[in-house]
Amino acid sequence: MCTVSYIPLNNGFVLTSSRDEVTLRATLKPQIYTTRNNTMVYPKDIVAGGTWIAANNKKQIACLLNGAYQSHIKQTVYSKSRGRVLLDSFDFSSHSEFMAETNLDNVEPFTLLLLDYSNEPEFNQMVWDGEKKYIQRIDQNVPAIWSSVTLYSVADRDLRKAWFKNWLSKNIEFEDSNILDFHTANHNDISRVNILMKRENDLQTLSISQFRIIDKTETFNYHDLGDNSLTSIDLTDLKCIQVLQ
Repeated sequence: MCTVSYIPLNNGFVLTSSRDEVTLRATLKPQIYTTRNNTMVYPKDIVAGGTWIAANNKKQIACLLNGAYQSHIKQTVYSKSRGRVLLDSFDFSSHSEFMAETNLDNVEPFTLLLLDYSNEPEFNQMVWDGEKKYIQRIDQNVPAIWSSVTLYSVADRDLRKAWFKNWLSKNIEFEDSNILDFHTANHNDISRVNILMKRENDLQTLSISQFRIIDKTETFNYHDLGDNSLTSIDLTDLKCIQVLQ
C-alpha cells in the first residue's frame, strides 16, 4: 500500500503496488470473495478485515496508499479502516458516485486510486486529509508513481520519482517482467528509501501486487516476498462466478 506505479500500454495498462508493512501483520493471500453486489479478488488484511488493492467483476480496480498530502498525527480510534473504505467503493454504481457520496467522518487520511476499464479507462484519485476530499482525474496515458507520505518524506518521494523517470527512459518497450523488476530492484544502497525497502523496526516490503490488463488478458499477480510464492488469478474468471442476490 506504500508504493504504486502505473504504466499505460498501447493495448492496456499495468498497475503495480508494493506493500510496506511490519512483518508480523497477518495477511491472507488473494482469494475471490462474493457479496450481494460484487465478485471481488484481493489479499486480505486480517487485522482490520480490509485490503490495499482489489478488483471486481465490473472491471473496476481500487488501490490504497496511507496518508494524504503530508504526514498526520494518528488518532487512537477511527470509525472504519481505510482498507474497508476501499472495499466499500465497489458497492456504489460508479466510482464517481462513491467519491461524491461516501461518508469519511473519522477515517484516517488516505489516497485512493480508482480505475474503471469497462470501456475507455477512467482513472481517478481521491485524497482524504481527515477533513476534506480532493478528487482529481488522472491522465491514463501518462506513467505515474506514488509513495505513501506516512513513510516517505518529500525528498524521498522526489528521489523515487527520479528513479522511475530514469527507468522509463531505459524501457521504451514495456514488458510486465521489467515493470516488476523496478519494484524489486535496489536503486541505491539506502534500504530505508528503496522501492524494495527495509527498516530496523521490522518494517519492509512484504508483497508486490500487479494488475496486468493487456488486450483480452486480465491478470492479477501477487508476489509474496516472505515465502517467495506467486498467486496468479485470471480476472475473467470473476465473470463466471454467480453473484449472490
